Amino acid sequence: MPPLIVQFARAETDRWFAAADWPHSDLQGVPVMTFAQTWMAEPDMGLRPGKVWMVSTPSALIVLAELLDDDIMTDARQHNDRLWDLGDVFEVFLRHTQRPDYYEFHVAPNGVTLDLHYPRFHAPRENGVERYMLARPHFTARVAAQPERGRWRVAMEIPVEALVPAELTRAESVWQFSFCRYDCGPNRPPMFSSTTPHRGAGFHRAEEWRHFRVPAFQAG
Repeated sequence: MPPLIVQFARAETDRWFAAADWPHSDLQGVPVMTFAQTWMAEPDMGLRPGKVWMVSTPSALIVLAELLDDDIMTDARQHNDRLWDLGDVFEVFLRHTQRPDYYEFHVAPNGVTLDLHYPRFHAPRENGVERYMLARPHFTARVAAQPERGRWRVAMEIPVEALVPAELTRAESVWQFSFCRYDCGPNRPPMFSSTTPHRGAGFHRAEEWRHFRVPAFQAG
């Protein structure tokens, strides 16, 4: 049976985010997900670790990510820039299992975001993804780049009301999630990693994303 994520009555995101060391004491019981390169026989030399925690509230999904990084960088400037071509990126893939569509959300270290909505698994991307971009952001993100500590952090709040019909979230439901990363640096290609144990390269291998049970949400 898929694991059940923890639900809080409200998100104390500011307090959690401000903690010098993660996880905050409120989140000690929340399972941590780590990044790996399971499709490779040996990981990239110099691959830096990262951790992700996910919880929910009665109206939203909350994602916290801490990414160790020796050279935090991005040239992103505005919403829906092609962040994966511009530097470091933290990515979230999510899908309600009773729906064919799925979402892909990106956050850069300077707080610039990207929203994508695909109609189904394996939707064509050969000619670009502009047709799938959402003009209106579907989540909020707080970001702190801390090069002096060799890391950057992300806290995302993703309201579910705009993602799926309310009748699919009034009771416990099953979702798929994957958290992924581009770690870029000067004079080298980006290093890719994921919390999903992919058997082959490619973050869109949706059949391999992990399943989680999500507590009921309250409409509105």
